[in-house]
Amino acid sequence: MHIVIVGGNGFIGRNFSARAERAGHRITIVGRSVDYAGHHDYLPGGQVALAASPSLLVHADLVCHLASSTIPATADADPIGDVQTNLVDTLRLLEAMRHSGNGRLLYLSSGGAIYGAGTSVPICEDHPTDPLSAYGIAKLAVEKYLAMYARTGALHPMIIRPSNAYGSGQASYGRLGAVTTFFNLAVRGERATIWGNGTVVRDYIHVSDICELMLRAAEERQTGIYNCGSGRGTSLLDLLALIETITGKPIARDMRPPRPFDPPAIVLDTARARSTFGWVPKVSLESGVRMLLENPSQTSV
Repeated sequence: MHIVIVGGNGFIGRNFSARAERAGHRITIVGRSVDYAGHHDYLPGGQVALAASPSLLVHADLVCHLASSTIPATADADPIGDVQTNLVDTLRLLEAMRHSGNGRLLYLSSGGAIYGAGTSVPICEDHPTDPLSAYGIAKLAVEKYLAMYARTGALHPMIIRPSNAYGSGQASYGRLGAVTTFFNLAVRGERATIWGNGTVVRDYIHVSDICELMLRAAEERQTGIYNCGSGRGTSLLDLLALIETITGKPIARDMRPPRPFDPPAIVLDTARARSTFGWVPKVSLESGVRMLLENPSQTSV
C-alpha cells in the first residue's frame, strides 16, 4: 500500500512509518516542519498542505492521521487555538478526502482523554465519552465528524484509541509520556513533579504494540473504533518505584495539587482489537522500561 502519514515525524509516526515500511509499504510523511531528514517522501505543512494536494490524496491507499499540536495542558490554556489547529484543520482534510473520492482514513484518537473520569474499569469502546479537557473534547469532536462522514459513505474511518504511549525515541523531556519523562529524570538525578498524591492509575502501552495494531487495522481494511492498551493499570507511585528498581537510581518527588483534567483511573479493555485482529500487546511495562535503559534514543519497532 501507499500510506500517507500525517504527523509521521512525531514519536508514534516515526515508529509506525518504520514498522509499515518494514512490512513492504510505501510511505509519505506529512509534517508541519519544513526541515525533515528522513528518507521517505515528505510533504511539509501538515494536514492543511495535504488537503491542498488532491493528487496525493487520490493516489494514497490509506491516510493515517496521527498529528496533534496540543496536549491536555496546552489545549486547556488555549482552547481556541486547539480547535483551530486540531479540529478545523482536520475538517479541511476530511472535506478534501471526500472530494477526492478517497475515504480510507486511520485516525489516532485518545484512549484516556476521550472517556473522561470513567464509570468502570477496564473501559470498553462503548463506555460513555465525557472528556474533562479541551484536548479530549477536540479528539471526540473529530470522532463525531468521522461518524457523520461514515454515515454518508464518504469516508471509511478506523479509529484507534491508545492509552499512554511510551518507548525509545520519545522526547526526553515533555509534558506527555510519564514513563519516558520519569526514566530520564532518574537517569539524570532530577526531581519528578507529581500532580496529586501519586495514586492516579494509567494504562501504559509500548509504542511497538500501538504500531502493530495500527498496521493490522490498515492491512485488514477494517472500520470502527478500537482501544489500544495493555489492559493493566499502574499508579504513578508504582511506576516511579519500578523505574527506580530498574535504573538503580532514586527519584525525588515534588508533590503538587491534582489537575482538574486528570482522570483518576484509565485502564482500557482491548477485547475488540483482540477478537477482530488477533492483536495482543507483547511488551510488559517492566520489559519496556528495560528497553529504554538499553536503547533510549532510537525507534522501538
